[in-house]
Amino acid sequence: MTVNDLAITSLETITVFKASDGDYMFTLDELQNATISQSQESTDITGKAGRKLSTLKRNKTFSISASNGLVSTGLLAAQTGGELNSENTTVNWTEELSVNASHKATTTYKAVGTAGAEIKHLYIKNTDGTLGAELVQDSTASTGKFAYNTTSKEITFHTDVAENTGIFVIYNRLIAADHLVVDDDIADVKVEIFVDAIAEDKCANQYHLQIHIPKADMSAEFSLDMGDNQAIHSFQADALAGKCGVGGNFWEWTVFAANAADASST
Repeated sequence: MTVNDLAITSLETITVFKASDGDYMFTLDELQNATISQSQESTDITGKAGRKLSTLKRNKTFSISASNGLVSTGLLAAQTGGELNSENTTVNWTEELSVNASHKATTTYKAVGTAGAEIKHLYIKNTDGTLGAELVQDSTASTGKFAYNTTSKEITFHTDVAENTGIFVIYNRLIAADHLVVDDDIADVKVEIFVDAIAEDKCANQYHLQIHIPKADMSAEFSLDMGDNQAIHSFQADALAGKCGVGGNFWEWTVFAANAADASST
């Protein structure tokens, strides 16, 4: 099969593995764009009167960059070198509550932390909604102090805290989550990348295009704009030579018919 000119009509996925052991890392499937680029340095070899005799070519480079329409935690792990785990972890939680007729209020979730100090901060709210006096946790409620029961999640106040008093509470809760921890070491993540796209020739025949980068260095530089704009997750990686078992392959371009059957292995 020989395919000459192609129009790339759809960017499908980018799938990434660890270069060291081939373990799967993540797949990006909401791709907005991707760019591959190759360059090399060249030095002229000159002779008499500066005549150009030949060209010395070296330092071939190949890179890929892409933008995904969704934030990928797997990509974050690759960019930061952080450890991504599904585990129980603590998160900071804030909520506004109201004191009932029994001089109590109940947190929505169980506060966790040092025994006897599970509530990190508790403020009485002023009538205008601002924060007023801060109360501290103790074993029993008294003036300026409150007690907290981790089983019932009840906060008990002294009788000087009236019914319907608003309070603002800050505490930690334990939750099952995807948890990425990034330390201050420089990330050094080597990856294997597969880019899959759909292409079409002049006669409207469809093909599957796959670009394979056996070994690449994932850049640790990225930014996520959150708030008014859609958070776009972008990355950039540079191809490296010398992956174990691949020889000198820098990258590969493979085109095959979209509905092609398996080739015979015999």
